[in-house]
Amino acid sequence: MKRYMFGWGPHGLLGVCRVGSGGRWWLQAFPKTFGRWGSFGMAFFIPGVREFSLMVGACDASKETLAGRIEDGESIHLIPGGIKEMMLTDESATDTKLVLKNRSGFVRLAWEHGLDVVPVFCFGEKWTSKRVLLPAFIRRIMARFRMAGTMLTGRWGTLLPLIYHKERGELTIGWVFGEPIPVKRQQLKEISSEEEGDIRRIFDSVDTKRDESIDVEELREAVQEGKVRTMLPLKRLLREMSREAETMMDFEQFKRWCRGELAIMQIHARYISEMRRIFETYKKNFGYGLKETLTVVDALATNESKKKA
Repeated sequence: MKRYMFGWGPHGLLGVCRVGSGGRWWLQAFPKTFGRWGSFGMAFFIPGVREFSLMVGACDASKETLAGRIEDGESIHLIPGGIKEMMLTDESATDTKLVLKNRSGFVRLAWEHGLDVVPVFCFGEKWTSKRVLLPAFIRRIMARFRMAGTMLTGRWGTLLPLIYHKERGELTIGWVFGEPIPVKRQQLKEISSEEEGDIRRIFDSVDTKRDESIDVEELREAVQEGKVRTMLPLKRLLREMSREAETMMDFEQFKRWCRGELAIMQIHARYISEMRRIFETYKKNFGYGLKETLTVVDALATNESKKKA
């Protein structure tokens, strides 16, 4: 049975996009494919939310839990933008924001297990409810528990989605599935001489003094102090190294790690590109005007914007 990693977006305030993962048409598009939705961990500690999440078959979105579901033969549904994308939902804005930069964990999981990545864009959800931001100090407290500092109002002031907009008329929600991005399990990227040179420069930037071996802890300190600049997301790489690899690595081991990281970056870039293509190609079909735009933002940048707010 073919397994997939479905990456949905944008999150919206209600997460109505999740409805697109079922129904008669689903059986035609993805026959014999059962997908498990990953939900934020705190959902299973909130009475009511916990029961609903379990009723619809959702599970904790932690890497360990999702990996277990994949090993059981299931596909995975995730909204990579998560709560930060939810907080950026604005029904009055003409710009739709996807929080995808520095959000490659879902691609990493797909790469580790060999799941093709399917980009899915949900149109129209941002108009189904109105955002109500909680006071800044409450948002900061809730952020510590990875919870959204926002409320919403829908039909008749309830949580029911709006079905009519005074300017747009009857609201239409639709889903567009992109072409699956093929992913081979833990396949390493073929690197150019320029990329290998950059990897060598990183390796040589640390004073190893140990027979062409690199001290992972020493390299981490160099990265944190800004001594090493590179196109590779080294902080994530080093965290994974310390977790799974030996403290000392020779150049070939280090290059292998980097090639894996570059493969994940390549898949992630294709996913973002496909989400952009879907939006620009189909936005007119769902009532989006010519002025409607799509912006891919940095998850870390959204933190800074909240601090200034």
